[in-house]
This record gives sequence, structure tokens and C-alpha cells, in this order.
Amino acid sequence: MVKTIISIIVTFLLIVGLTVFELIYVNLSFEDFRAVLCGLYEKTENSNATHEDGLTVQKFWEDKKKYLHVWLPHTSIEGVDVHLSEALGYLYEGRYTDALPKIEVLIDMTENIPHVFELDWGNIF
Repeated sequence: MVKTIISIIVTFLLIVGLTVFELIYVNLSFEDFRAVLCGLYEKTENSNATHEDGLTVQKFWEDKKKYLHVWLPHTSIEGVDVHLSEALGYLYEGRYTDALPKIEVLIDMTENIPHVFELDWGNIF
């Protein structure tokens, strides 16, 4: 009986610990990505962004998403990939006014995606 109670407590603590780690990791990852996107947005707004700048952001995202696949569903990550690819295409063509809305969507996604997976009454019910 005592072993069972200890096992239940240890399991509960592991689940709580992993949940807290996941929330912190996902939030920090998206905060870092948001900061990089904001830099790209400013350069694009000033018409100084190059395709290489976009590739640097894409490389940063690729490094982050390797580990985010563990915590997030594929559809969330795929949405970021699609908008980032479209923004890169516009930057390649020098169409800054078309790239700006895509980067804005990405910035919004970096704020919204982590909130979808938080422990909140709105997410539970």
C-alpha cells in the first residue's frame, strides 16, 4: 500500500515537472523566435531586408522546431513553416509590402501558439 502511494506521488510529480518544463521551454522558444522575427520585420519595413536575412530566420526556426516537435502538434509547426516560406519568397523577389503581412502573421503566431497549450480554463472547456 505504501509503495503504491509513493508510486502515485512520484508519478504525479513527474507529470507536473514535465508540464512545467514544457510550458517554459515552448514559451522561451517562441519568445526567442518572436525577437528574431521582429528584427526581420523592422528590416523589411525599412526595405533593407535581403533574402539571406530571411534564410537566417528560417535556419533559426529549423533549429528550434527540431525540439518543438516533441511538445507541439505538427499542424502548428507546419503553419509557421508555410508563412515563413511565403515571406521568404516575397523577400527574394524584393516585394517588401507583401512580405510584411506574412511576418506580422508569424509574430502573432509566436504569441498565440504557446497560449493554446497552457493550462487555462478556456483551453480545458
